[in-house]
Order: sequence, then structure tokens, then C-alpha cells
Amino acid sequence: MSTNQFYELYRQLAALRTDADNSHSVIAELTLLCRETIKASSPEECLRTADNCLHEISQSAPLFALALSSWLTDKECIGLAKALAHEASVCHLQAANPQAYDLSSVDESRAILAASRLCALHVSPAISLGWALSLATAYPASATALNAAGALLQHHMEEYPWTTQRLLASPESPFSSLELAHTALAQLEQQQNHLKALPVLRELTMTPEMRLMYASLKRSENREIQRHSEEHSIFGQFVTKQYFKYANKTAVEFSVGDDVKETSLEMSPFQIEVELPLTWRTDPLSGELTRNRLWKGELE
Repeated sequence: MSTNQFYELYRQLAALRTDADNSHSVIAELTLLCRETIKASSPEECLRTADNCLHEISQSAPLFALALSSWLTDKECIGLAKALAHEASVCHLQAANPQAYDLSSVDESRAILAASRLCALHVSPAISLGWALSLATAYPASATALNAAGALLQHHMEEYPWTTQRLLASPESPFSSLELAHTALAQLEQQQNHLKALPVLRELTMTPEMRLMYASLKRSENREIQRHSEEHSIFGQFVTKQYFKYANKTAVEFSVGDDVKETSLEMSPFQIEVELPLTWRTDPLSGELTRNRLWKGELE
């Protein structure tokens, strides 16, 4: 299939950010094009060519809800749905509040199954939690949807307790008025207060001397790893090395024609915190069984 067809769909998807009236037909056209590309070449080639389209969809909550509910519940589009879910997870990895999705135009059974499978894929909690709570707002009169929202919310409380509490406690959360979210947040805060009140054994706390010794061992280990990699590196034979000392600023030289100029760059710390599912660390077998159950949509 021609790359121009995907590029044209990418342009249409970008235009849907301001006018979403034609979103159903564009998503349907993209689905058909991806299926034809997979048959003509391979799934890998399809995902590579459709990468820009998937990125654009992941940036738009209405497009993401429409595409994912269609692809994640269709056996032929599972690979496409997983790629889209990954793209959205990267985008919302450090989200400060759960993402709200308008599921009113999505079939209820598809929305519930998609919510369950999102949890099975271990996507960013901001996405899966937001989708689960969106079930309660999109179908407030449906007992099935409310029960599914409650079950998936409980799943997040058990697997991602710290992240779930942080997302629900956000003052900018779109679900601040939802009773289901209020109850869950109160329960998590009570659980956190109980854990803080537990006695701490001084015998299990590292002394300052032990922390210094541990830091020294880690530095030695890192230096040994670096030395070993430099000895066996092929790139080291023809790539110039530059060493920087960590400080508030660092000086970098760059060439402009025949001149060599120097500029300073500000050094700032950066880190990402991601809470892994609790069962991965405590009971992997139970976690895998739960994952299989969620993928089948079994929430009871």
C-alpha cells in the first residue's frame, strides 16, 4: 500500500482535533487500510507505516476512545489496538490526573470489554483508570456498567495503590464529583494512614555508615561495568570521547565553519517514577491469572 494513503489519513486525523464530525468514517478507512496492508505485506510493516496515524489518535481523547473500543474488541485488530495503547501509555505515563473519555457514542458492551482489556495490557493507570471511571459517567443508569467500573476501580486500588490515590486526589481530576471515585480515595487514604501508623523496626533501617558503604559499592560496580564496556566496544575505536563533569552548567564546544565556539548548557535533574503492578512483585502467578481473566472480560 502507498505511504501517501496513510499520510492523507494522518492529515484528516489531525484536522479532526478541531472538527470531529467525520471521525467514524476516518477511523473505519484507517482500519480497512491497515487490514489490506497486513495482508499485502506484514503486521510490522503496517505498524511502521501507520505510526504517525497512531500517534495522532493517541493525542486525542475522542479519537482514542473511538479507535480503541473498535480495535481492542476485534480479533483481527488486536495488534493495532496494542500499538495504539502503547502509544497512549507513553503519552500519559506521567499524567497528573486520570483521562476522561466520552464513551456515550460507543456500544456499552464494547466499552466494558475494552476497559477490562486495557487493565490486562497494563497500560498507564491514567488511561485504564480514566476509562473505567468513564464507564460510570457515560452509562449512569446501567447496572452492568457501574458494576464493571467498580470492579476495575478495585483492581487499580489493589495493583496500583499509590498511583491510584495520586490520580484520584488530583484537584484537576475530571472525576472529582463522582461518588465512586470519592469512596475509593477515602479508602486508599485510610489504608495509607494505617500503614504510616505501623511501628518501624530500627534494625531494618540502614545507618548512615551503611548508606555510604552501599553508595561506594554501587559506584565501584558502575565503574567496572563502564570499563568492561569500553574494552569491548567497537565504536570506541572510531568515535571521539567527551567527558563532562556533573555540575549546574557544562561547557560544550561546537563548530561553525572554520571557527570553534563554546556555549554553556544548564544541567537539571530528571526522573520518571512508575509503579509496577503489585502482583508482579508479590504473586506473579496470581497476577497472570488475573490478567487472563481481565482479557476475557470476566469481572465477577
